[in-house]
Amino acid sequence: MRTFEIRASMARGGLLGALLGTGLLVSGCTTVDGKIYWPGEQPKTDNARQELAAQQAQRDVATTRSQIDGLLQSQARLVERLDRLDAQSRDQAKLRDDLVAMRRELDQAHSERDAMRKEIVDDLTARINKYMAAATSATKSGNAAVKQNGYMHKVEAGQKLADIAKAYHTTPAAIRKANNLKDDNLKAGQTLFIPGE
Repeated sequence: MRTFEIRASMARGGLLGALLGTGLLVSGCTTVDGKIYWPGEQPKTDNARQELAAQQAQRDVATTRSQIDGLLQSQARLVERLDRLDAQSRDQAKLRDDLVAMRRELDQAHSERDAMRKEIVDDLTARINKYMAAATSATKSGNAAVKQNGYMHKVEAGQKLADIAKAYHTTPAAIRKANNLKDDNLKAGQTLFIPGE
């Protein structure tokens, strides 16, 4: 293979690394509890968001491993080619110059690979720490909700907060506080937590 072809191949490897580093190669839909989420769409519950985030992290890891394996295979093939050229070019000065240039490119590719691997590991570590913090926070808030007594109520068309509070022998303010509501406006089908005694 001629030197300019090797350089073009290495340039493509550099572009792949740039796309991987920026996350532009990761795409596709995800399913959580049987619901399809398109790229960029976020589920509404903490558990679903955490599961979606975990699935995305697994896909990112698998994609990264596949790309690193491809890069390692390309580099192994390049090393084999370089070794063959080295054996054939002992007496030819021009081929030796090409071999030196290719070895330089190989060293640069190794450096780029190591830098890309470090960047990927740092990125995945940050994401995993973020997901673990979110999971810990959700677990704590879930435990707090379990300790609190109450009822779940699905809002029917035309129901008002005052009517619901009266039916459960509580106050609208208590229901607003338990559900982080800013006002008394409700939507049909909305689920409310009604604090108990």
